[in-house]
Amino acid sequence: MKATVCVALCVVLLAGTVRGDDRCPAEDDPQVPPVLLPHPSDCDKFLQCSHGHAVVNKCPPGLHWNDSLKWCDFPEQAHCEPGVTQTTPLAAEPSPNCPGVYDPDHMVYVPHEQDCGRYYICDPYGVELEQTCPSGLHWNPLVNYCDFPELAQCEEQ
Repeated sequence: MKATVCVALCVVLLAGTVRGDDRCPAEDDPQVPPVLLPHPSDCDKFLQCSHGHAVVNKCPPGLHWNDSLKWCDFPEQAHCEPGVTQTTPLAAEPSPNCPGVYDPDHMVYVPHEQDCGRYYICDPYGVELEQTCPSGLHWNPLVNYCDFPELAQCEEQ
């Protein structure tokens, strides 16, 4: 009897965290990044597709899901409104500065063309995502991180 109750409870809990979703592909392709979707009513959660089902994930404390960038972000950057369906902008065109094949073990960074305090990260689709260095630091392409201006030796245009 206890085993039956335990199994029933596990099924109920699992049903709350995994949902069939027609936006999720039926099969996962290991060559393609997973499909990530906004949670329909909770800004600090997001959905990750797995074999046709949407699995609920939670952002770290204090962060909200940023559906435009597909990651957890500061609330003022995420612009999430609970219960409001976010619309994802059309995918940007791949950049010639990004590699044709994504390798998560070798991230590609691209210096900003005009601003020393900014740089780009190539996403899995070959799109440059603009990033900002902390105040007072410049992007240093020799070491691929934000650095002191005298070490980065970047000249703004």
